[in-house]
Amino acid sequence: MNLLKPYISKLSLFLILFSTLLFTSCEDVIDVDLDSSSERLVIDAEILWKKQTDGTQQEIKLSRLTNYYETETIKVSDAQVLIKNSAGESFIFQESEEEGTYKCTDFLPQLLETYTLEIVVDEELYTATEMLMPVPEINRIEQDDEGGFLGDEIEVSFFYNDPIDETNFYLTDIRTTFLPLPEYNLTDDDFYNGNEIEDSFSNEDLEVGDDIRITFRGISASFYNYMNLILETTSGNPFSTPPANIRGNIINQTQTENYALGYFRLSEGHQFTYTVE
Repeated sequence: MNLLKPYISKLSLFLILFSTLLFTSCEDVIDVDLDSSSERLVIDAEILWKKQTDGTQQEIKLSRLTNYYETETIKVSDAQVLIKNSAGESFIFQESEEEGTYKCTDFLPQLLETYTLEIVVDEELYTATEMLMPVPEINRIEQDDEGGFLGDEIEVSFFYNDPIDETNFYLTDIRTTFLPLPEYNLTDDDFYNGNEIEDSFSNEDLEVGDDIRITFRGISASFYNYMNLILETTSGNPFSTPPANIRGNIINQTQTENYALGYFRLSEGHQFTYTVE
């Protein structure tokens, strides 16, 4: 008895029907009815204390999700934005000439200090709490002209010592003129605790004279987990719209279900540009 026969018959029927539809309706216009956006608040709140700076200049951006077919971002104005440290000191972010961008000129960064973000939009209070994480010094930068997976690409690497007897997490973003979006590398020290770690970048389009702008940060475990989910879901493009089920650490204290998207994070970081030789 041939047990596959019924399934083969059904498959053949399906292929016939599919082919008929394909050739009779290939010129029809299909309108996709997508759900409209709820215009949910998006909070881009990164405090980055760059090495060799005092860290006083910081900014936070507020916007809203738009419908799928919209091409312009909705900027959020007239919000109240501030950050408090554990001592109760407040750092006010004033809206700048750029709509939706709020700037502070007197922020006081302190490593391993806990900070709380407070934002009021449309009479709703959003809060988040996070610690400012340190980053190791960079030991050296190296270029390998036979790098990449097949040994046929230019590869640029930097090296740093991971602190011993600590659990550490790092985020690096790489920007070049030929990449439409930054490339992000997440690193933890599960297998490298207390040792030197290498972070590298290679690309088939990388050529002599190209500038590579690198930002290397220390981050918290919770932000590491959040970014890992974002990068997995968006195939490495964190600027695409994040799925609503990936929630950050920002809480709407006024109306819980009207949550915001984004993550309040604080990092010490190295930011430098390397020119390919």
